Amino acid sequence: MKPRVQSVVISGASAGLGRALALQYAIPERALGLLGRDKARLGEVAAACRARGADVTTGVFDLLDATATGAWMRAFDAAHPIELLIVNAGVFTGHGANRAMETDGEIMAMLRTNLESATTTISAALPMLRARRQGRIAIIGSLAALQPLADAPAYSASKAGLMSYGEALREWLIPDRVGVTLIYPGHIDTNQVANHVGALPMIVSAEAAAARIKSGLDRERAFIAFPLSLLWLIRAGRLLPWRLRAALGASMRFHVDKE
Repeated sequence: MKPRVQSVVISGASAGLGRALALQYAIPERALGLLGRDKARLGEVAAACRARGADVTTGVFDLLDATATGAWMRAFDAAHPIELLIVNAGVFTGHGANRAMETDGEIMAMLRTNLESATTTISAALPMLRARRQGRIAIIGSLAALQPLADAPAYSASKAGLMSYGEALREWLIPDRVGVTLIYPGHIDTNQVANHVGALPMIVSAEAAAARIKSGLDRERAFIAFPLSLLWLIRAGRLLPWRLRAALGASMRFHVDKE
């Protein structure tokens, strides 16, 4: 039996959550478009997905290149009309040890990758989805968009901006019948946190996160957030005076080992 969603594109698919999502969606008679910048690692993921029966097409380029992204998306869509676009590519860093702040270069890299490349990816696929009046865009954000991290302000800003964009886009696309799902995960055990020194509350594996995301997307949820206990703690904390909230969160502080 053919899968209900037959064509899926995933950005940032060469490692971490993107890799786990690709494997979750890799089944016979499903076309997967996997995007990444590391050709070798993306090739390994593609091979693993093909072993599970999926028809895989890869794209190795910088998503900030609107021309390359648009050309790849149109070519893939012509062969496999896109039904689900998962916008996952992203980077993470924060302040360093001894209260060393994020550098200007790190800040710009996160804003460009986490926000600008995401909007470029979405813009490349939207014309086809709108023309068919169907499809769904899933945007991977972070709980840091709801509770900014004092130790990773640029990352928090990039994800908050992305989710604000997605929320506005969701409403704007109502007449086009294109759905938008906003996804707010907590800490995920990937290379992104390999140099994280400090608390990682309620961290989950990439495989568990991917399964949770796919389950929500299968039900066409508009909002997916996990772990739920952390989400509710954040919501409750937002009702408190900010100094009290900061004091209560002191045990959760961290830095990034950049050595």
